[in-house]
Amino acid sequence: MLYFKEYEPSNSQKDLIRGFQILHMKWEDRESLPPPYITCLANTEQNLYFYPKDRIAVLPTPAAEGTPAPFAAVTGPKNKPVGLKFGRDYLMIKVAFQPTGLYRLLNIPMQKTANRGLNAADFFSGETALIHQQLERSESYDEMFALVSEFMDRQIAKGYQPEDSLDRVAIKMLDPFAKNSLPEWASMACLSLRQFERNFTSRVGISPKTYLRIVRFENAMKVKNQSPEKSWSEIAYECDYDDSSHLLREFRQFAEFPPGKLMHQQTSGYGDFPSG
Repeated sequence: MLYFKEYEPSNSQKDLIRGFQILHMKWEDRESLPPPYITCLANTEQNLYFYPKDRIAVLPTPAAEGTPAPFAAVTGPKNKPVGLKFGRDYLMIKVAFQPTGLYRLLNIPMQKTANRGLNAADFFSGETALIHQQLERSESYDEMFALVSEFMDRQIAKGYQPEDSLDRVAIKMLDPFAKNSLPEWASMACLSLRQFERNFTSRVGISPKTYLRIVRFENAMKVKNQSPEKSWSEIAYECDYDDSSHLLREFRQFAEFPPGKLMHQQTSGYGDFPSG
């Protein structure tokens, strides 16, 4: 079985949260779904995940044992791919934050979260144990969303960092068609270039240069996913790469497999796995 649904944040949450997702994949037999191993490509996301059923494992290869994730995990952006293996009953509730939303809520340097997941219990005290029990007892996906949304309301009510001009700039930088240079982005944030790079890395988790590269890379993946008939040369031109070899070099870091394998590789957010 496969279930996927996206939920909008409330007006009081939109300052920090981009949206919620629920993904449920159950391998009742091995023929009904793709192999329960995916590559999570490089991305700019700050997320909070809940896994009420079988835990996900982070591993370097499909044959490896991997490290089980905690019930609730905080994750930051990735500048390299991560392998994920699912249990037979995979249920994920995802809170997707604005580019600096998790920083503003937790007030920690986001470099700590880059390319890894941290136990959310370390940041939300004993509350994760309670919501774990509530989610396990839930009888519907909408009820699960309501529980997680209420959990986030309680965390937000405790207070968070006020919005900074850099926070607004980081959102604008998600536009793959924006042509601004780093000094121009820094000026929009009312910072020197050096201040901008330092503060951005702390609030987002990766450098602004890497962030922009990943935004463009993700746009290329989106174009290919929506228009598989397009050649990579066409996509490279459309997504403002110097040439197809430039895009190939980005694949080596952000995917670790060549572009030609994308439509045959199980990856998070593309193909058979709508999220991860």
